Order: sequence, then C-alpha cells, then structure tokens
Amino acid sequence: MKFLKIILVLTGMAVIATCVFILIARIKPPKPPDSGVNQFIKRIVNEIDSLGKLPDSKFCREFYKEIEYHINDYYKHDPPTYPFGRLGNNQMENDQWKENLSKNLYNAYSEKFIKQAFYVFRGSEWKNENLTIIRSEYQTLRKSNLLEKGSPVDREFTKIQTVLGKYDEIAGFISASNGFSYSGNTLSEHFPVSDVKDKISRAADYAKNNLENEYVKNCTRLLDGLKEVPQALFRAHVRYLDSKIEQWSGLFSNYNSQRDYANNLFTPLKNEIEALDNNIYKADNFDGEYNRLNDKLNADSQKAFEYFSKQ
Repeated sequence: MKFLKIILVLTGMAVIATCVFILIARIKPPKPPDSGVNQFIKRIVNEIDSLGKLPDSKFCREFYKEIEYHINDYYKHDPPTYPFGRLGNNQMENDQWKENLSKNLYNAYSEKFIKQAFYVFRGSEWKNENLTIIRSEYQTLRKSNLLEKGSPVDREFTKIQTVLGKYDEIAGFISASNGFSYSGNTLSEHFPVSDVKDKISRAADYAKNNLENEYVKNCTRLLDGLKEVPQALFRAHVRYLDSKIEQWSGLFSNYNSQRDYANNLFTPLKNEIEALDNNIYKADNFDGEYNRLNDKLNADSQKAFEYFSKQ
C-alpha cells in the first residue's frame, strides 16, 4: 500500500512538472531592444512623417526648417563621442544618411507645400500674405538641387507659376484701370474713349472666360475688381471733365464777344460733356455727375453772359 502511494505521488509530480514546462515553452520572452536603431535618424524620420500629416490649410515652413536644422546638426562631427557625426558609424554612412534624409524631407515638404498652395487657390479669399508665402516658397524649392527636373513635383511648381502669372496679369490690369487718367486739357484734345472701351471689353472677356484659369476664377477680389472697372473708368472720365472745365473757366475775357466765347470755348466743352455716354459705363450715378458737370459749365457761361452784357 505504501509503495502504491509513493508511485501515485511521483506520478502527480511528473504531470505537474510537464505542465509547467509546456506553459513556459508557450510564453515567448520579450525581444531585447534593437541596439542598432540610430535614435537621431529615428527622430528625423518621425518628424518627416509628422510633417506629411499636417493640415493643408496652414503653411508649415517653420517646421520644415526645424527638421532641416536637425539633419544638419546631427550630421556635424562631434568628437570624441561622434567623430563622424550622429547619423552613421563612419564618414560614408554619415554622408549617405544626410543625403537620404535631406531628399526625403525635401520631397515630403514639397508635396505638402503644393497641397497647401492649391488649398489657397481653391478658396475664394486669396490673402496677400498667403500669396507672398507661395511666391517665395515655390521659387526657393524650385531652385533646390534636390528637385528632379520634369518630375510630378516640378510640374506642379509650373502649374503654381501659371496660376500666379494669370493672377498678376489680371490684378495688374485692374490696378491700371483704377489708376487710369488723361491729362490732355487743350480744347483740341479729348478723353480717349476708344481706349476706355477696350479696357471695359477686356474686363468683360476676363469675366466671361472664367478669368482664363481654373483656379484664378475662384478669387473674389479679382472678380469684384473686374466688375468695378467700368465705374473706375467712368470716374476717370468725370475727373478729366472736371479738371478741364476748371482750367477753362473764367477765361471769357479772352474772347471778343459772347458768340466768340460760345463758339470757341463753351460749345467744345459742352460737346465733351455730351460725349459722356452711359451706354459705355452703365454707371449708377451717371445722371448726377452729368448734371453736375453741365451746371458747372453753365455757371461759367452765365458769368460770361454778365461780363459781355456790360461791354
């Protein structure tokens, strides 16, 4: 009986030992940390990855420059701990990693910047500060020796250049129209209505053709500016007539008679006022300005009449 009990105890211990062994065998020990991973490279790779995930709605040049600084800083020799720099175990590795990381950063930032630029272009509000950033940044990136000519990124830069070129063309046209003036004030000179018609026609063509660019057409500032071109040119025409009437007012004493004054001064000026055609400008305040100019000229005519009546 005792012998049987001993056999049972030994058998039970063997079973327990077998179970423990199987359990231990199933539990894999954790892998030791990989001592080969370069912590500096890992940090830069993570930063580049983070840059690519930034929103398209906000420019991130500062973060790009920060990562670029880290690459250059880690590349520097720092003896005795890092005699070849922090990116490699020898000079060749350090150089190669700097080149690879710089290319990866350039490509990631260029792609992100392009998305950010077109985010602005697809919107209706083209803020001047955003356009300034886009102009500066795309030109800087395009000059980089890291850019592969003819690549998709290079082609996108060309598209940005085209968008900005058309924007500048139309913005310049609007500015020139708003600042248009004519200074020929002799009685034989006249406001260049034909030039004005050309400008108004050109403004209408821009609007009709969606500002000749699929992105520029989104800019409400240009759209509103084109709509104001006829009114701006109307104001220029009115300023010209105002100045001319003022220049020739009070000079009736230079004429021999009321008729002489009327034929050689009043009538030419009157004809210029009559040439102010609202079919050209379609100005809301046309009647008011037309009547004011007539009243101004008639006031001088009245003074001339009184002057010659006393002769």
